[in-house]
Amino acid sequence: MTLRLFFLLTALAIGSTARAQMERTMYQVFEVDSVKSVTLDLADIYNIYTWGGSSILIETNVKISFASPEILDYLIKEGRYAVAMDTLAPDAVKIYTKNRDRKPIKTPLGECTEIPEAKIFVPDSFIWTDDKKTLTRKPE
Repeated sequence: MTLRLFFLLTALAIGSTARAQMERTMYQVFEVDSVKSVTLDLADIYNIYTWGGSSILIETNVKISFASPEILDYLIKEGRYAVAMDTLAPDAVKIYTKNRDRKPIKTPLGECTEIPEAKIFVPDSFIWTDDKKTLTRKPE
C-alpha cells in the first residue's frame, strides 16, 4: 500500500511541476542620444516609465504555462520576444517587435499559455502621447 501511495504522490508531483508557470526577464537597451522622436510598435502589453538614464531600456517579462524550461529558452533564443530599432530619419527612430507572427505553442500537454509584458524606461527628457505609441523629446 505504501508503495502505491509513493508512486501516486510522485506522479502528482511530476504532473504539477509540468504544468507550473515559469517566467524569464530579458533586457534590451537602445541609445537615443540625438533622437527627437521615437515611434513604438510593440506586440506585447507594455507600460512606460521615466528614468534618469540617457537610453531607452526595455524589460520584457515572459510568463509561460504548460511548457518546459527548455521550450521557453528556445523561444527566447529564436527571438520570439526580441525588439529592434530602425532609423526613420536623422532624428527619428522606430522601436518594434521583430517577430509579430507568434503562432500558438503546442506541446504534448496541449497549448501553452504565454504572457509577455514589457516595461519601457524612457529618459526623463521625453514625453509620450496618450496612446503610448509616440515619444518626443521635451523642448529645451
